[in-house]
Amino acid sequence: MQKNNNSPWLYQLKRTRAVDTLLGDMRTDIAIVGAGIAGIMTAYFTLKYTDREVLLVEAGRVAHGATGHNAGQIVFEFEKEFHRLVEDHGLALAADAEKSVRGAWVLIEEIYHDAQLTTPMSSFLGYNGYATVGRVVEELKNNALRVEAGMSVPPVYISEKAEGLDEIPAAYKDLYSIVPHENVLALLETDDTQYVAVMAERKGCVNSAMLVEEIVGYLLATYKGRFVLAEESPVREVVLDQDSGMLKITDHSVYAKKIVMCTNGFEKFKITNMAGGNIDTKFHHMVIGNIGYMAGYLEDMTHPPIALQYHDKEQIEFGHREHSYQEKPYMYLTRRPYELEKNERHNLVCVGGPEQNIEDTTAYKNEGEVVAESVDQIENFIHKTYKHGPKGKVDFEFKWHGLMGYTPTNMRVIGEEPKNGVLMYNLGCNGIGILTSIYGGKRISQMLKGEALGPSLFDPKISY
Repeated sequence: MQKNNNSPWLYQLKRTRAVDTLLGDMRTDIAIVGAGIAGIMTAYFTLKYTDREVLLVEAGRVAHGATGHNAGQIVFEFEKEFHRLVEDHGLALAADAEKSVRGAWVLIEEIYHDAQLTTPMSSFLGYNGYATVGRVVEELKNNALRVEAGMSVPPVYISEKAEGLDEIPAAYKDLYSIVPHENVLALLETDDTQYVAVMAERKGCVNSAMLVEEIVGYLLATYKGRFVLAEESPVREVVLDQDSGMLKITDHSVYAKKIVMCTNGFEKFKITNMAGGNIDTKFHHMVIGNIGYMAGYLEDMTHPPIALQYHDKEQIEFGHREHSYQEKPYMYLTRRPYELEKNERHNLVCVGGPEQNIEDTTAYKNEGEVVAESVDQIENFIHKTYKHGPKGKVDFEFKWHGLMGYTPTNMRVIGEEPKNGVLMYNLGCNGIGILTSIYGGKRISQMLKGEALGPSLFDPKISY
């Protein structure tokens, strides 16, 4: 088994489908660039809800980019506190954005039902742990605004031993419960007493590479004549005109009425806009890159699936200095059933959190080494925090990394390019993008169908 960027999701993929490349010039209604989860979901909903022809092009192979190198979690989360979104954009828009993405759980069920998918998916209550009351107050502030908007809020439990309980504003008294400290630690599956509060949220886990590959098979079988997939067909240039666009792919050209970018923003192509202002420079600065590192090991199936986050004191104090609690990465853990080889069932425990900034995103190499320091950090975390972890040296079966893309607004970008509506986006934001990718695909399909949609925090013009 190779040890450089050894993703458990791609190892489990075992695909048998032949690779189809673009063999000549062609015309289509909708050209979608990027065959990760965002591109696949955009294709799925466009084919289902419109009568358009769709070409999906991928520089490599389906799901072999960020989709095949994530942490396997399905979580709702924005990279910006809800109360900050309200401050910037108002309660109505912020609430609509959150409700829309949370609604993607229903869209997942729709897809599983329609396509009769067999890729295992688990859904459960997961938990976010916090080491200070001050950090929990941020969540309570968010929840107070959610209540004001008529939204449901997740339960929050604070240890009776937590310092600073008297500093919690009285207005939040109905938004949390005081519980024994051991209850907090039990939910977080830790003996690390620094954690004094926990918030419960619906979470899930899935092998998104397997999920995407299975949906591709469904689309190819169901929409013959309307759906074409071209792998190993890297786009070199996007040329936009007044009412159509062209993709230059090696020696061939694709002409389309609409082009939808479902990439992570790290491509080496250029965008030429013949019918408006320059887009190329703005596009390539729309997504800022980080490399996220993860590692996983196998254990007996003695515990159920779970997804956990740990916001420790170091992360919180760093965030407080920088006025953003997400400045320093938090650690996260996913545990799920995993079949390594035929009839060999285990739990796979995946841990991530270490990140590395990357200024030149086009320099990222998928096959690059996993930084040893990040693996050490993950192992130290397991020993310190995860009470079910190995007591000695952790034998990591998998070590991998993936690109995480952050937009300037820390929100996904979904919709038409303001300078030329031929170009559309369903891209960003970060490695927690399964739900937002699905929602983005549905919203793009509604736009392509001609539905009148209201303003959204995901509108590209906001990112400008």
